[in-house]
Amino acid sequence: MPMPITPPDDSLWLYLGADAAGGDDPTLDLSAAARHGDTLFLGSDEGVSLERLARGDDGWSGHQRIVLGDILPLDTSGEADIEGLAEDDGWLWVLGSHARTRPKIGKAGDDRIDLTAFAGLKDTRPRCVLARLPLAPDPEAPGLVLPVAAYADRRAGMLRQTKRGNRLAAMMARDVLLKPFTKIASKEGGVDLEGIAVAGNRVAIGMRGPVIQNYAVLLEFEAVFKKTGRMTIPGPLHKRVLDLNGLAIRDLKRDRADLLILAGPTTGLDGPCAVYRWADWLGDPARDDQRVRRHRPERIIELPYGIGDDHPEGLVLLDGAEGARDLVVVCDSPAKERLDKARRGVRCDRFRLR
Repeated sequence: MPMPITPPDDSLWLYLGADAAGGDDPTLDLSAAARHGDTLFLGSDEGVSLERLARGDDGWSGHQRIVLGDILPLDTSGEADIEGLAEDDGWLWVLGSHARTRPKIGKAGDDRIDLTAFAGLKDTRPRCVLARLPLAPDPEAPGLVLPVAAYADRRAGMLRQTKRGNRLAAMMARDVLLKPFTKIASKEGGVDLEGIAVAGNRVAIGMRGPVIQNYAVLLEFEAVFKKTGRMTIPGPLHKRVLDLNGLAIRDLKRDRADLLILAGPTTGLDGPCAVYRWADWLGDPARDDQRVRRHRPERIIELPYGIGDDHPEGLVLLDGAEGARDLVVVCDSPAKERLDKARRGVRCDRFRLR
């Protein structure tokens, strides 16, 4: 029996403005979000850029696009498919999906499929992005920050992209549990990374795919950095097994010591979406690489979802009234009722965390 939907306590508008229009218009495909003070960063599954907004009286606006290729040595031959953003101690972390995808089917109005072309999977290299960028005060916008290549003694860095991906992709391809899924297209049960949470050098990454025997998988590892900013993962790659009632991980957000998990279908189908809380995740690190516990986070919010639209995709934490915390849910493919076409705005649901 379906769970009753949790009514939102409020709503919040994101206004991207006319300068967000064009071939990489992110308004309809927002996939990740992170906040630092009065600055909000948004990612989309198109292009190789971030969108920056500033807190305002009636929402978040003042859009500015940040081209990641201007900061990092990225492969820009394809979309980065940004599926995770996190802020920790003045650093902005960026995660690509690391997913393999099939070519899009034919031209509009043509129902024929070339099976030979359809059988091929696209190269994952452009989507293999795991990076950390220092946030610096924006001299042209007091009170806001920008990700930069260098700030004081901090340097931007990433896992080096290799011919077949990066170090994380290679670790998954050698992992006894995950190896079979690295050869499958995302949305068909293959590897699809969504959501990142960070505490110092401890990194947690959500997996939209695969869901294994109804269990979601959370990756955890320690990231190590050279003075140049270059990131490495010495290993091991820990797998945390989560009982999310058959749902996959769609985003992560650290709430002090807890971990908030946005869960939804692993495929492109419409279906139930919910927010879970892993209490004291910070005090519950991985202890063994092979013999693992099944974790059962508390299901705290039942999210609305649409049919063909309104897919919950990203989480943002805000300070609420009287010291409380509010959670904002950003949707991909938002329903038309959520849109302000004149200001290129998207209305998001806001929930009080209790």
